[in-house]
Amino acid sequence: MSTPELTLEFAGWFIARLATDPDPTDEPRGVSGSTFALAGEPDLDRIIVLKDPSPAIVRSHMPPIGVTVTRATAAGAEVPALHGAAVDLLGDPVFENRNFILTFAGREPIVPFHLEITGPGLRLEREMVMWSGHPDTPVHHIPRDELEKFGGRIYRTDPEMVLAETGIGDPYESRVKRRDLLVSDLAGETDPVRVAGLRKRIRELDIAVANPQDERVINLTALEEFNFPLTGRAVADGEALGDLVPDHTRPWTVDFWMGGWDADLLCGYLKGSLTVPLRDA
Repeated sequence: MSTPELTLEFAGWFIARLATDPDPTDEPRGVSGSTFALAGEPDLDRIIVLKDPSPAIVRSHMPPIGVTVTRATAAGAEVPALHGAAVDLLGDPVFENRNFILTFAGREPIVPFHLEITGPGLRLEREMVMWSGHPDTPVHHIPRDELEKFGGRIYRTDPEMVLAETGIGDPYESRVKRRDLLVSDLAGETDPVRVAGLRKRIRELDIAVANPQDERVINLTALEEFNFPLTGRAVADGEALGDLVPDHTRPWTVDFWMGGWDADLLCGYLKGSLTVPLRDA
């Protein structure tokens, strides 16, 4: 007999201010890759932000940042009280690849992975335990095969799936339009710091416009897929759950992709689900 489950589907835009190859992972401003901290912005910190970003890291023409529950079902029935709940990752999570030293491209884990879903009368939390029996091991000392159990399963392009979620009709044309918007913004800007930032963004988009195969274009159609169990400390409470009782003794499963990477905005799209086994009340 199958175990009854609660499934929460979620989606939305995130920010990840990270350096890209050939820059080292800890490069604070961006030098040789396709991503940069602009004049007036704080250093790149690699942190994956799913909600409430600081205004200091929000760039013009950025979509609304925030990942929320779009659907919730239990035993096939809708659970509308959970719709719209905020999805977050706690503990300043980052992609841990370190220029392919720790894992192969597209196989990096997100460390730490501490999922939180909150809303009126709702709190769900569960942590990832990456290397069972070795909880205090630094990530760079964990064997690659253990890291890859929790890393991306694959990195691939899927224009149809990614663009359907991001709303971008044509990746190349989106770079042309963004560049034109920024040129227009620049014409009316007088603040020297913002002028410097706009000029840098325009120069980077010029590279994309000159080459439709550039990563600044292609990555708008790419995604990285994840699927792994959460077996660490769990929290599940709130009246929004009603008679649903999450089982803390069984793994919860997250299945999601992150993609549609916009190098100009340092943001991307996340879509997936959390599956929580239930027990009798």
